[in-house]
Amino acid sequence: MKILIDIGNTNTSIAIVKNKKIAKRYFIRTSRAELCAKALKRLLGKAIEDIDAAITVSVVPGFLSVLKRALKIAIPKVEVKVVGKDVIVPIKNKYKKPDEVGQDRLVTAYAASRKLKTPVVAIDFGTAVTFDFVNKNGEYEGGLIFPGLRVALKALVHDAALLPKIDIKPSRSLVGRDTKASMNNGMLYGYASVCDGLIQEFRQKYGKSVNVIATGGDAALVAKYSKYIKHVSGDLIFEGLNLL
Repeated sequence: MKILIDIGNTNTSIAIVKNKKIAKRYFIRTSRAELCAKALKRLLGKAIEDIDAAITVSVVPGFLSVLKRALKIAIPKVEVKVVGKDVIVPIKNKYKKPDEVGQDRLVTAYAASRKLKTPVVAIDFGTAVTFDFVNKNGEYEGGLIFPGLRVALKALVHDAALLPKIDIKPSRSLVGRDTKASMNNGMLYGYASVCDGLIQEFRQKYGKSVNVIATGGDAALVAKYSKYIKHVSGDLIFEGLNLL
């Protein structure tokens, strides 16, 4: 069994893979205070006995160090391989400064290029929304970054005195009939429209054959209101890590 770990800014996702298929998933907060070897052992349970390989991708260096120490104590027989250091994503990186690209973006782009025909855009809905583009030759061109739904919503509530906190939920209509519904629908239809507009830009520049796949916590929700997001995979980062 293998353990795959994606350390994000807000949450850390963990998958246990058996025979190339995800057997279990876990989610923890990316918080040093909440992670130790004892907590990790309790989280993984009996699966810990069968894990013989571990790979992680991280955008939070400090938490990566804490996690590696916890894993070394919890599963001493397993070497933890880190993407970008011990494992290199096999995709040509055309960023002007290749080291600036988050390794999670490269893993997602690589997985998208293996899952769908290139050219392909991978949209990841996390703390930030990232667009990552792989051209027809299978090369990573770069992409776009803008605030994620939750970050934008948090900023809106913080800076507008009369707007309430809300939980984003599916909507049945475009127009909100009260403040909470107006905010909710604004986030859903707004982000879907932004994504659709950007997808159109990609297709105008790189051709109508550009495929699109979305992943991340809010991907399925936003895709419901999008005209062009037809492929959604909640496990795209894990698919990439598993391939690596």
